[in-house]
Order: sequence, then C-alpha cells, then structure tokens
Amino acid sequence: MEKKFRKVVVIFIDILGSQSRVNFDEWYNVMSVFSRMVEREKKLDNNHSWTVYKRETHIFSDCAYIIYDYKDDIEDSRKDMYELMGIACYNTEKVLYEFLKNGFIARGAITYGDLFYDNEKNIWFGPAMNRAYYLESKQAIFPRIIIDPEYADNLFEFNENKYRSNPERKMFNGKILCRDMDDFIYLNYLNSGKLGMDQMEYMNVIETALQLCDTERNKTRETEEMQKSIKNKYDWLEKYLLTPNDRL
Repeated sequence: MEKKFRKVVVIFIDILGSQSRVNFDEWYNVMSVFSRMVEREKKLDNNHSWTVYKRETHIFSDCAYIIYDYKDDIEDSRKDMYELMGIACYNTEKVLYEFLKNGFIARGAITYGDLFYDNEKNIWFGPAMNRAYYLESKQAIFPRIIIDPEYADNLFEFNENKYRSNPERKMFNGKILCRDMDDFIYLNYLNSGKLGMDQMEYMNVIETALQLCDTERNKTRETEEMQKSIKNKYDWLEKYLLTPNDRL
C-alpha cells in the first residue's frame, strides 16, 4: 500500500467500566470478545469476495479502532463516503450487540477522514483517528456510538433515502440511526433486536443489561459528581433499552 493518507471511515469503541475491572477473567473476556469479533468479520470478508470494501481492526486494552476502506482496485466512480459509512453502521451494530450480550457496554464515535494504516507494521495514525477518539471521550457521554456531527445529517438523509424510502425497506431495515435529545445522531445498536429478530435471545440480553443498570447505579462512588455521572449514563441506557424502534 502506498505510503499516504487514505480517506476512510473510522470507528472508535471504548468498553466502559475499565476503572472497576480488576480481575484477570474480566479483562480476558473483553479481549476474547474483540478477538472473536475480528476473526468472524475477517472470515465474512474473505467469503464475500464481491464486496467493494475492506475493514481492519486495531485493538488495545478494552478499546478498538475499526476502519472501513475501499479495496485498492475499486474505481473512484464507485466510491461513496456515505455508502461506506452506512455499511459500517449496519456491520458495527452486530459488534456492539455481541458486547452487550456478554455484559459489556460501549461508547464510541464514527467519523470519516484521513488515516494511514499498515497492519503488518502495526502503524496507525491520522486526523480521523484523533477525531474519533475526541468525539468518544468528550462528546458521546452516554453508552452510545455517535456520528461525527460534520457528516451526521447527510448520513441520516442518505440512510433514509436508501434503506427506508418505502414501507417494505423501512420494515426490513429498521432504524439504524437515531437522533437523540441533544441532537446527536447515534447508532441504534439494538436495531435488529428491536425489529423482532431472535426475540428469546434478545429478551435475555435486555434483562441482563437492565440488571447491570441497577447494579451500577447502586454502587457507591468516590464523589457525588462521579455518582451523578454514572447514574446519568445508566439512566440513558435503561431508557434506550426499553424504547421501541418506532419511538426512538
């Protein structure tokens, strides 16, 4: 690969609760979920040779950068940043649901921009990487994956036109992007479950997540400010878990 920045979709995911995670098994479980996710997605990519995109994942501690890039032989005329961002959203839903199924909640951000990556040398850097981290750490606040405001409205409109433009598409594709009370657009990582797919598993996931909300809110924190911050995060999550797709 030529040594220059590439225009790619960048997703930064942070598994919350690392400050209270002290035993080996918890850490190992987080990394195992990441590892299984990477292996599964790579296998899917290899099996679907007709896809125009490729994805790479860089994992460290309980965080990960996931990038979506067009394959090298794809003509510029076939490239569309919002198409690529849309694909990334639908695929990332599965990743985040897998974490929730294993009792982990995540926060993150999705953006688009310049990045250089070389997996063989484990080199990743660029403005898009920094931007995704900034949005996650300073703007996302709650257990949600926000879309960079610079692209969010256009991506929302693109998704509505492509995947929800008629009743049949709307019913099948659900609502992958939602606008929150503070006007941030975020990834609906329970979209498939809220559509009614695999309801027995989904209800178990929701029940476990609601129990996690109660447990975390009832823990005693070091300061009142921290207590309030944690409560707000899990209040948001509880509301999201219980709200049907058509009311998001």
